Amino acid sequence: MLSVIIRSVVVILIGVLLVFQRDTIMPVIVQCIGAAFILPGIVAIASLFIASDNKKNVLVWPTAVTAVGSVALGLWMLFSPLFFVALIMNILGVLLLLLGLYQIFVLVVSKKHCAVSFAFFVMPLLLVLLGGFVLAKPFGAASLPFLFIGIGAIIGGISDILSYMIIRRSNRNKQQEETEVEIIDKKS
Repeated sequence: MLSVIIRSVVVILIGVLLVFQRDTIMPVIVQCIGAAFILPGIVAIASLFIASDNKKNVLVWPTAVTAVGSVALGLWMLFSPLFFVALIMNILGVLLLLLGLYQIFVLVVSKKHCAVSFAFFVMPLLLVLLGGFVLAKPFGAASLPFLFIGIGAIIGGISDILSYMIIRRSNRNKQQEETEVEIIDKKS
C-alpha cells in the first residue's frame, strides 16, 4: 500500500510543478512532441537505407520525403518551441474570433426575420473576447489549462492519500473487531 502514497505524492508534485512552472512546461511539451516527430523519421530513413537493395520499391521517394519532413519539423519544434506555442495559440485565437463574429452576423441577419433576444448574443460576444484575449496574450492563454490540470492533480493526490488513510483505518478497525470476536468465542 506504500505505492498509493508514493503515487499520490508524485501526482501532487507534478500538480505543483504545473501550477507554479506552467510557463516552462509548455516549451518542454512542444519539445517532446518534436522528439516524437524525429524518432519515427529517423527510423524510416534508416529503414530506407537498410532496404536500399530493393530499387523497384515505388514507395521509396514518398517515404523519404515524409521521413525527412518529419525529422525537419521535429528539429524545428525541438529548437523553437515558443514559436510553435505562439503559432498554435494565434491560430486558435483567430478561429475563436472568427467563430464569434460569424455567430453575431448570423444573429443579426436572423433578427430581421424573427425576434432574437440579447441573451443570444452573450456567447458569441464571449467568443470574440476570448479570441481577442488569446491573440493579445498567447502564452498566458496557453498556460491556463496547465494551471487547471495542476490544481486538479494536487486535489486528486490529496484525495488519494485521504482515501487511503480512511480505508486503512477502516480495515484496521475491522481486524480489531474480528480479533475481539475470536477472543470472546474462545472464552465461551
